[in-house]
Parts: sequence; C-alpha cells; structure tokens
Amino acid sequence: MANISPVTNLDFFATKEALKTFLKNQDRFKDYDYEGSNMNVLLDVLSYNTFYNNYYYNMAISEMFLDSASQRNSVVSHAKELNYMPRSRRSSALKCDISFSVPNSYQSNFLSIPAGTTFSGRCGNKTYVFLNDIAYVASRSASNSTLFNVTDVDLYEGRKINEILTIANTTISNKWVDTSSITLTVNGNAFTYKSEIFGVASTARVFYLQPENDGKYSVQFGQNRFGFQPTITDVIAVSYRICSGPESNGVNSLTLSSSFGGASSNTITVTSQSSGGFYAESLESIRTFAPKALQVQERAVTKRDYEILLRSRFPNIEAISVYGGDEVDPPQYGKVIISVDVTGGEGAADYEIANFKNYLKDKTPLTIEPVFVAAKFLFVDTSVNVVYDPNLTTKSSSQIKTEVQSAILTYQDTYLNDFNKTLRQSRLATFLDSVDNSIVSSDIVAKPVIQYIPVLNIASSPSFSFEDALVRPYAFDSATGFTAFTPAVSTTKFTVEGTLVAMQDDGLGNFMLVTTDAEVTRVFKSKVGTVNYTTGAIKLSNLTVDSFEGAAIKFTASTINKDVKTPKDRIISIRGEDITVTVTPLAT
Repeated sequence: MANISPVTNLDFFATKEALKTFLKNQDRFKDYDYEGSNMNVLLDVLSYNTFYNNYYYNMAISEMFLDSASQRNSVVSHAKELNYMPRSRRSSALKCDISFSVPNSYQSNFLSIPAGTTFSGRCGNKTYVFLNDIAYVASRSASNSTLFNVTDVDLYEGRKINEILTIANTTISNKWVDTSSITLTVNGNAFTYKSEIFGVASTARVFYLQPENDGKYSVQFGQNRFGFQPTITDVIAVSYRICSGPESNGVNSLTLSSSFGGASSNTITVTSQSSGGFYAESLESIRTFAPKALQVQERAVTKRDYEILLRSRFPNIEAISVYGGDEVDPPQYGKVIISVDVTGGEGAADYEIANFKNYLKDKTPLTIEPVFVAAKFLFVDTSVNVVYDPNLTTKSSSQIKTEVQSAILTYQDTYLNDFNKTLRQSRLATFLDSVDNSIVSSDIVAKPVIQYIPVLNIASSPSFSFEDALVRPYAFDSATGFTAFTPAVSTTKFTVEGTLVAMQDDGLGNFMLVTTDAEVTRVFKSKVGTVNYTTGAIKLSNLTVDSFEGAAIKFTASTINKDVKTPKDRIISIRGEDITVTVTPLAT
C-alpha cells in the first residue's frame, strides 16, 4: 500500500490533489474518473475536513502561547499566569485654579467643593465631564471679601459608577473602568487596593484586582490568609470611574454651574491642560511587559527595574533615564536619579512626579531613595550642505531644501528624541541621500546645544556638561584679538550690568564675557566660570543676568567627536529652528 506523502501545504486544493495522487497509486482506483464521479464529492468532504482541522488546530495551538496568541482573552490569560495586570483605560487629568464670587450676605469664610463635583470641558466638537476625586475648600480672599479662591485642583475625565457585588460574582460589569479610581467597601468598611501579598496580614482589609475575559476586571480577596475574606452575606460596594481614554486629552477650558455652592459666578483657569488619558493596554504592550513584570517581581533593584515598573504603570511616559546617585557631580550616595519625559510636554508636571514617587515608595529598598529630576534636553545645531544634480530631477532647489528639512525632522522623531541616543552623522547623511535620486552628497556639521534659562537679576552658579571632549582652541591673546579665534563653547547674546555680551572660553579653561554691541569685540569680564575640555563640563560662578535674547541662553559646543551623543540626563532633539540647509547644484 502506497504511503501518503507528508502534508507540506494546508491549502484546500493542494490537500485534494494529494488525496487524488494517493488513490491513483492504488491498483483498485488508478483508472477512476475523479472529476465526474461520486468519488469527487467524497474527496471534497475529506479535503474540507482536513482543511478545517488544520485551521482549528493551528489557531488553537497558537492561542496556547503568549507570543502567538491573537485573541485578547488568550493574551490576558497568559499574562495572568505571569502575575501581570494589564493596564485598564486611564482618565485624562488636568489641574486648575477656581475663583468664586459670592454675594455680600455669604457668611462663611470657606466654600466647599465636594468630591464628585462635575465640570464640563470641550475638546474638538465633543463635551467631556471632569470631576474631582477628593473635596476641596476655597478660602476667602484677604483683599476681596466676596472672592473665594482654591488652587491646584485635580480633575479627572469620566463618570462615577457605584456597583454592588457579591462574593459569588466579583466581576466589575463595565470594561471602560479606570482601575486606578476603584474604591471598595465591605459592609461600609473601607478596603485598600494591594498589588502584591508581601506583608499582608490575614485580617487586613485589602483587595486585589484580576483581569477577566472581554476586557473586564474582578475584585479578589485574601482568603483569610493574605487579607480578610468576605462571606456570601456581606455587601461589597465598588465605586469607580469610567472614561473616554485619550479622546479627552487637550481640554484647556472648563465650565461649572454659575450658582454652585451659593456663588453668583465662578472663574476656572486651567493651569495644566488635560493629558494622560489612554485606552486599555494593547496586546503588543502586554506581550512586551508581561514577561518583564515577572522578572521585576514588583521590586525596583536594578536601573532596568525602575524603567520597567514605571513604563508599565504609566503609559504616558515617553522617555525615561535612570542612573545611580554616584554618577552625578557631586555624588549623591544612596539615591537613584530618575529623569522622565511624558507625552505632550517637556519633562513631567509636579503632580505626575508625585504619582511616580507614590507608586515606587513600597517597591524600593529601604536604603535607596528615588529622586526625580526634570527631563533636560540636548539640542543639536544642524547645518547641512546638499549637492544635487539638476539633470536628474524636475524639482527646484527650494523643493529639495524643504524635503531635506522635513527628512531631518523625520529622522529626529524616528531615531532620536530619547535618552541614551547618539546622532550618527553617517546614518543621517545616508538618510538624506535617499530623499531624492538627484542628491549627490550631504555634508553635515552637527553641534550640541544646551539651553540655560537664568533667573533675572539674581546671581547664580549653574553647571552642566556635554559629557564629550571639546575642540580646545589656542590660548586667547588680547594682542591678536578675536579675528581668528574660534572658541570651543560660545553662547547667544544676553545683558550683564547693562552691557550686551556673549560668553565664550579663552582656550585656558576659563569662561569670559565679551561685548557684542560695539564694532570692536572686547573682553568685558575675563572670568565668569570654567570649562573642562576633556569632559565638556561647564561651571559658572556668580553670574547675574539682566535680560537675554530668545527663550534661553544657548551654549553651543564644538566637540572632537563628530557624532553627537547625549549625556545620561538629557534627551537629544533636533528642532526646526536649529536646522540650516544649503542646496548647491552640482558643478559641471
């Protein structure tokens, strides 16, 4: 009896042909008309059965593994095995200040804003509801007895839902829940959410969350081993917020009923527009972070642990850098320095940093203190000279210039705009050469730029570092002047003691102020700081700035390394304002 060859193709028609070939090799069936007889129907049935089984087993077996599962319920089930909690939707949040005008007859010195007070805000053509999780109290103004003020009010987009559960079914009914907003009571006694069982007593009033099918979550208790276990007769009351996720990001104005709290009118000033709203965690994100969460085990020990914990908990983190306190100058032993940049802004707001600290406080060793610092940037002054062959294109030089500028920004968004990145000039040149077939070559000069925003009219001694070796010039000589002198570091213009000056090094490791408002440049102050040409470290001393041009004082450096690498505490970025493109036709 002939053997059927191994199945190498799961296609229906290929399977049918394989069955035909097998039967034709049998003496009894070799002369059959397989197309016009009942045997054709039987072959169709066998082929369909084989095809369906192949498809079913392929899909079923694929769902057995985290890497290949395509159904959300399967992915969540695998994540549950790794003790990973997929993130739910997150409400967009904002900060605002509120002023109330009250009639003269208002007697109290305080005006209360109860928790759950609803505000309305618009984003595009949609209106969203924001509410406060905690109560606030506005105080009477000292200068105006009919005015009450309250500042730094935190509001969250969404609607409050109250639900009664039983121990027989503790699944929360709404999959749009923001799990960070869940509060729970059992018979009126408040329970606290815990993400792990470490240190939890058998009688502790705590609850846990567990992901369920269809994007829902269930409340779990400690079985009287790691927390008190309610019984069938206990009333479990859950309160939570459902939200629109990122759809409500960008709200910058709010309204409240003018007669609220007995006030005749109110004014709401949004100090930080709504941000941080997200949909439930995607399948790809769960696949990425679930195995890493098992590795971290809700504990921050290594630098990588801090990054994984914060990124998995706060999806609005766009970039993060973690380094030891021993790596800074001066050293800060026993501390971990964390620099964070969130989506939609530069750095992170104070309330976001407070949330980060609160999240990490029970996950770090007792002797280690996490210290959050504002994310800083290393900008790149980029000059590009493009040579193109006009015979190979119908585009004008201005069109090529525009496309090259756009390509540089695309490169920045794709390969830079993060901590621990390096601008490789060779890679950028290759990227620009592919913009148009007519481009023959791209010559790039990239210089790192650090911005400093001084407090006006106050002496300060800032310090920062390019963390790269600088091109050291010859020692400045007042006899020969500035004509041929090229400093390693120079700045934009600012005013000191009523004189318009700029700052540059003198080749001897000192920073000096030079005048820029006169026809002949001269030294205004010979030493206002120092520069280390080996490390790129800059230290200024008692510098008092009256005013400065633009948004900040820019320090531009010439480094020995033509590739621009970013210091550990800075995000590298190329801005449109720092790009200069020159387009030159190929000489014939």
